[in-house]
Amino acid sequence: MELKALVYVTDGSRGDIQPYLALAHALNRAGHTAVLAGPRLYQSFAAEYEVAFAPLNDELVQLQSSPDIRGLYLHNDDPEARRRLREAMTALFPKVFPLLLRGMWEAASDGADVVVYSPSSRQVAPQIAERLGVPHVLASLYPHHVTSREYSAGPGLRPTETNLEDHARVNRPLPPPLSDWVSTWRSDVLGLQPRDGSTDFRTDADGNPTPVLHSFSPHVLKPASDWPEWVHTTGFWTLSRRPDWQPPAELVRFLANGRKPISIGFGSMFGGDPEATGALVAEAVRKAGERAVVVEGWGGVKIRGAEDILVVKDVPYDWLFPQVRAAVHAGGVGTFNAALVAGVPQVACPFHNEQQMWADHVHGLGVATAPLKFRELTAEALAAAVVTATTDERIGLTAQQFAEKLGAENGVEEAVRVLERVHTSSGRVSSAVGECPRKSSESMND
Repeated sequence: MELKALVYVTDGSRGDIQPYLALAHALNRAGHTAVLAGPRLYQSFAAEYEVAFAPLNDELVQLQSSPDIRGLYLHNDDPEARRRLREAMTALFPKVFPLLLRGMWEAASDGADVVVYSPSSRQVAPQIAERLGVPHVLASLYPHHVTSREYSAGPGLRPTETNLEDHARVNRPLPPPLSDWVSTWRSDVLGLQPRDGSTDFRTDADGNPTPVLHSFSPHVLKPASDWPEWVHTTGFWTLSRRPDWQPPAELVRFLANGRKPISIGFGSMFGGDPEATGALVAEAVRKAGERAVVVEGWGGVKIRGAEDILVVKDVPYDWLFPQVRAAVHAGGVGTFNAALVAGVPQVACPFHNEQQMWADHVHGLGVATAPLKFRELTAEALAAAVVTATTDERIGLTAQQFAEKLGAENGVEEAVRVLERVHTSSGRVSSAVGECPRKSSESMND
């Protein structure tokens, strides 16, 4: 049975968006119809894969990309930096949040059979599903949103004595003024009556538990023994390169003319001086006696005229990583998964707590060196880590073993099968909802 899915992801970097684009793309390939609703900054990214896209306000994402805010992310384990981050974000809320709510509802104007959403919209997207009369599914890249004695409610993958209390605290009702804005939107725009627990994503309007899709491999992160049956750990949602993609000729020549290189790239995260970072990376490559492909990405690492280093703007990791000896990265979930699938040793240089969490985890799995915090990075430390990654036989063997395990998985196709079952069991059909009430839509834009 064909289904129409609405996939919401309202915040994050390109790496955060990519798994949800992979899910929407897989739904389309399976004969369904998917609309990805996300920050308008990523509209061209979705267009590359011919995925219908509903643009949402992206001012918070743009703010997060500014040099000052990126610098604060480098120190987000410091209370003062966290305070300044909160203040910068919340200053935009009165303008951005109502626009975001309006855009999310407009994205649903053609109806849907199922509403899928990232944790960033977990208090809002289920109410859209309630208005449409269809099931909703939480899709998370992390294990923290399902209550468990084994995983905490925040960054960190180890159990704590306060796990259950932490989950209760995180899932408490929204505080003002967010709660007031959502209540107004619920009544004036969605036309729904007030309901206790309307912002609690864990159940639907009838009290049924919310299905959860976890986009990580059970080989990499073990499902908790106390997770209920409606929690599905599917495997990573990988976005393969486009069939028409071709590597730059310069890159092909570089790979062919010398020893297999290492890869270095910090994705879309960056804080500090691109020139200084480039100089550090070039010195580390020289000290390690390596050749390197440096993926500039959105981070803006600048290297000019360095011997045995080729700088490329962007390149699909599923193509590049099988051709390198080790991968140096920031610790993002998509990047470390690509390295795992390729079976290459890793060096993680995390920028913030979330990346630190994954960096510690992959080190614990035995596929990576001890992580190096980006803000403390030196050429000597990076060179030493690269030497360890490329010469430690245990790391290399463990990386190959993980590649064999993950090679049998197709997490995104399994996620599609779960959504098909959710749709079939609901017995509901999509219906367009028409235009938002004109007066209400205008009031949300004031």
